[in-house]
Amino acid sequence: MREPRTLRLVPLLATLLAFAVALPAARAAEPAIGARPDVSRADAGGVREIDWLELLPPEDLAALEAMPEIDHTGEMVMPEVMTSTRTVAAMDGVRGRIPGYLVPIAFNEQQQVTEMFLVPYFGACIHVPPPPPNQLVFIRPENPIELGNLWDAYWVHGTLRIDLTENAMATSAYTLELERLEIIEM
Repeated sequence: MREPRTLRLVPLLATLLAFAVALPAARAAEPAIGARPDVSRADAGGVREIDWLELLPPEDLAALEAMPEIDHTGEMVMPEVMTSTRTVAAMDGVRGRIPGYLVPIAFNEQQQVTEMFLVPYFGACIHVPPPPPNQLVFIRPENPIELGNLWDAYWVHGTLRIDLTENAMATSAYTLELERLEIIEM
């Protein structure tokens, strides 16, 4: 008997960069094994919830599921899927909210954040290597913002776009036009 998709992915991705597929404010229902998430799903308030797995093309998801355990000797060659910039065309222009952690990468003179990455798990981009580019979302807020604690999880509301962003810290395959941030109460 096959385990449900989440049970198979969480241990694999946790081993691979401590990848947490879902935050404690997890979705109510998982798609069937082999099915893509429902892109029309909305929460009780009618807001479209974007799942991190929706950002992975099927071939990248399959490659992650098939990865061997990570070798901590430093001799392991990182699989190509860990640098994949392949995206899911259906996600371009999706407006909704996505859970994650914010990693500030640029500030103004008042130490307000002017650029940041949204990442699926705490500590991403601090550890090497970062998540795959199709699991990073670049955000440049219209107006600089003050952030709370780096360990706070957020619902990030806005419109997702396919757009490659590269900087010294990481590469992202998606950007988000930020509407608002909401701390996830645990």
